[in-house]
This record gives sequence, structure tokens and C-alpha cells, in this order.
Amino acid sequence: MSGADHSFVVLAYEDSPFLAGCLRSLRDQTLASPVLVSTSTPCAHIRAAAADAEAPVIVNPRREGIAGDWNFALEAASSRFVTLAHQDDLYAAAFTESTMRLFARHPDAGLCFTGYQEIDDAGAPTRSRISRVKHLIEAVTLGRREAVSGLRLRLFLSFGNPLPCSSVTFDRQHLDNFRFSSDYASNLDWEAWWRLRREGHPFLHAAERLVGRRHNALTETSRLIRDGRRATEDARMFGQIWPRPVAGLLSTLYASSYTAAR
Repeated sequence: MSGADHSFVVLAYEDSPFLAGCLRSLRDQTLASPVLVSTSTPCAHIRAAAADAEAPVIVNPRREGIAGDWNFALEAASSRFVTLAHQDDLYAAAFTESTMRLFARHPDAGLCFTGYQEIDDAGAPTRSRISRVKHLIEAVTLGRREAVSGLRLRLFLSFGNPLPCSSVTFDRQHLDNFRFSSDYASNLDWEAWWRLRREGHPFLHAAERLVGRRHNALTETSRLIRDGRRATEDARMFGQIWPRPVAGLLSTLYASSYTAAR
């Protein structure tokens, strides 16, 4: 097994204090693959962190929002398999190896995702009410199944967004025309998973928690929660999935969990 046909593209924005740690975790993978840094906000901080990790920087000349940045990063990679790594997150050393092993066993899948662990600013494991609920949904609907489709995948994606983009590796051979929707700023990944499920693409699932996900006041998710965009987009997604009364209830419960997590 080789990581030669896989690459990480790190989504970097302004001067995150966690970028260097993210890059180190990608360089420490047991299965090596190239690392790029993609940004629409080039600055000395990003260039210095990338230089220390010997990672080329690619600059998106257009400021077209999160979807524009993610689509640019996905298209900038030349490899078949691409992971869009987020600058605030950390990756367990086995992430690439586990992901590529699953693709080797299930070559028709469009994407593979791993479990994740919420972490604090120091990188230590932590928990919030919403992360506990998402882990429970994953355990009940997916268990330790590797290939996921049909009703189980629908249920997994129906109670909120349990699948962070930073845990996902795309097989661009099977998702040749895939793009994130610019209609969303917060739930563009959830909308993408729901769309790919409807198109019939099989998902692969590594149950091990191989990504450390940070949630703090510096993240874009936190900003979108504060300005109300997250709640609006949650209601929009639940409205696609559930009848109106159920969608309204789930939207209210979801919004209250964000308030409790602040």
C-alpha cells in the first residue's frame, strides 16, 4: 500500500495558532503523502508554518467564501485521493494508512471518513453535549461497519451533521464533477454528504477516532453560530430531510446545544 496517490491540502486562513501543529501531524503519518497549504489570505504566518513543514503554498486569487476556498483546494491537488485538512485540527498518525486501506478493500466508494475526537486548545481530549450526541448517533446507526449506504447512511446524516469535512478523504476518480455548494457557509459539508448519498455514492467508515477537532471562539464555525447563520442553515437542512414539525423540533434542539456549548 502506498500514499503516493493521496495528498493532504490544508485549508489555511489568516494566522491560526494551530496551523503548525496540524502540519506536524500530517508529516508524522505512518503512510507518507504530499502536503499542500491552500489559502485565500496569504500572509507571513502561513508561509512560515508551511516552510517549516516543507509544504508548498497555493494561493486562491479569489475571495469567494468557504465553498470557493474548499473547491479551489480540492481541484488544486493532482492526486486521486484528497483530504481537505483543517488548520485547527490534528491527525492521528494512522489516519492515511487506515483510510487508504479501506479504499483498497472497497474500490467503488466515493469517499472515506474516520471518527473524530473533540480536543481543547492544548490538544487534550474533551467532550461537549453535542459531540456526545453525534458519537451516539454514529455508534447506533453505523457501529463499526466499513461500507455504509442505504437506510443506515440516511439515518446517520438525518439528525444533524455528524461528519466533519476534515475527516473525509475524497476519491476524485469517482467524484469527478463534485463541488461544494456556495449556497451554504456553515453546512456546506452536510449538504454535500446528503447530495452524494442521494446520488448513490457509497461511503466508507473507519470507526477509530483519528482526527482531533477543535471548537473554540477562533474557529469559523463559532463565528457562524454567533451571527445566526448556523441556525438558519440547520433549519434549511432539516427541512430537506424531515416533515416540517419534526424539522422544526430538531432545529430547536440543535440550536440549544450550540448555546450550551458556548
